[in-house]
Amino acid sequence: MSATPPATPPLVVNVDDDAANRYVKTRSLQMGGMTVTEAADGTTALALIADWQPSLVLLDVNLPDMNGLEVCRRIKESWPEIIVVQISATAITSADKISGLESGADCYLTSPVEPLELIAVTRAMLRLRAAEAQAQEAHERYRMIVESAIDYAIFTCGLDGRITSWNSGAEAVLGYRPEEIIGAPGARIFMPEDAAAGVPEAEMQAALTGASVNAERWHRRRDGSRFWSSGRMVPLRNRRGEAEGYLKILYDRSAEKEARDALEALNAELEIRVADRTRALEAANQRLREEFAERERTAEQIRQLQKMEALGQLTGGIAHDFNNLLTAILGGLEVTRMRVEEPRTLKMIDSSISAAQRGAKLVAQLMAFARRQNLEVECRQINTLVEEMLELLARSVGTSVTLTFDLAPDAWTVMADASQVQTAILNLAINARDAMPNGGCLRISTGNTLIEAAAPGTELAPGEYAMLAVEDTGTGMTDEVKTRLFEPFFTTKEIGKGTGLGLAQVYGFVRQSGGDVLVRSALGQGSRITILLPRATEAVAGDTAAVA
Repeated sequence: MSATPPATPPLVVNVDDDAANRYVKTRSLQMGGMTVTEAADGTTALALIADWQPSLVLLDVNLPDMNGLEVCRRIKESWPEIIVVQISATAITSADKISGLESGADCYLTSPVEPLELIAVTRAMLRLRAAEAQAQEAHERYRMIVESAIDYAIFTCGLDGRITSWNSGAEAVLGYRPEEIIGAPGARIFMPEDAAAGVPEAEMQAALTGASVNAERWHRRRDGSRFWSSGRMVPLRNRRGEAEGYLKILYDRSAEKEARDALEALNAELEIRVADRTRALEAANQRLREEFAERERTAEQIRQLQKMEALGQLTGGIAHDFNNLLTAILGGLEVTRMRVEEPRTLKMIDSSISAAQRGAKLVAQLMAFARRQNLEVECRQINTLVEEMLELLARSVGTSVTLTFDLAPDAWTVMADASQVQTAILNLAINARDAMPNGGCLRISTGNTLIEAAAPGTELAPGEYAMLAVEDTGTGMTDEVKTRLFEPFFTTKEIGKGTGLGLAQVYGFVRQSGGDVLVRSALGQGSRITILLPRATEAVAGDTAAVA
């Protein structure tokens, strides 16, 4: 328990376990006009300090309950403003003094200390602390004055032009918070043309040679907007008269500037209106030209659609009949091969069968184009369909594109036409390759998706879907391109580089299979096209496996 504080708070706490030494130091300080209270150990000293908050603690290093260095450390942690003078009663080394000072002591004395020397040192330390308090008070008063000038942007710069302080008025006028602007070049608040012309440096040089620099010009806020200001820059000099930086004061006079500009603008208003009307007329003419060109493009697209539709019907009919003929030819060749044993004849029959099979493949492609081919639906693992194409995909995208796969081990099976799925993957991979003319990364991934409710922009029924995504780091697509991506004959490639049918066929096959195609893309950020196909039920999967 500490004693009740006296009516007059003590100025000094004298801590020493030696009563004689403590008495001598107390009497010396009292002779110097100081109020003193005593403590014989560190615990009592800390309690007295907590109650009385003295100005100075005279602390013996060797105490019975704890080391004086520890007492000093605790004092400085809780009351950093209290002065601590350590005294050692034994022979000490420079290392001991260093340890004492590093523990937080403001001064270190060696006992015995002459009374007059103790009084002089104590008074000197108190004077230093008083001077620090006065300086802090003056600094705080200056800060309050500067911060209260909210209509003026007031800040300082070093000799290198970098901002060192920033008042609340500067934040209000220029929009920068102190942590955003302190340390940045002062040229940041100048208009780009002034900064490029060296105006900030010229102002600092002029301030060094004169009393102050007054200027009116446009300055730039944080959001990029400009304001007209009248400003003054003066050098900041130390006691030796050497320049250590600059003080800049700005006042927003945009309203006055706008009023003057508005008055001058009245004389040119008629001319501006005529120019505006002329531009409006030119814009209207340009819109008419664009609309005419759009009608021409639409008419050409319609003609192309009609031509392709007619071609599709003709191709479908011919392909269907030709397919029947090839079926008969292949059947006859197979029967003939089984009845012939002569090697040369067998070789000729094999060549004929191979040619007929190539023709059948061509017919299948023509019928797919004409949409006359039925889907051969079967239950297949989505991962297996991708893995069967690894070599073909690698050859198709080329060496400039890095091809990676992320196939989920638990990806569901689907009921779909395997060849159509693989054709869709190949089409998407080639489109992604074309979107990366300078190379890039192409990633093909699979997974599972649960649709609980139809999402905006899709017609998917709620249920379970296997997912296959093709993602690239290419040029990406604009919103306009994304809205027309699956339109037949729409393409962003050069003439002769694509028909515009690939993605339309992908979309048609997926929708016919009960799924959907989702697109995520942004200009300059690549594209991700996701195919969702319904999950095959266990019953269907089992039946299919049995048939196989």
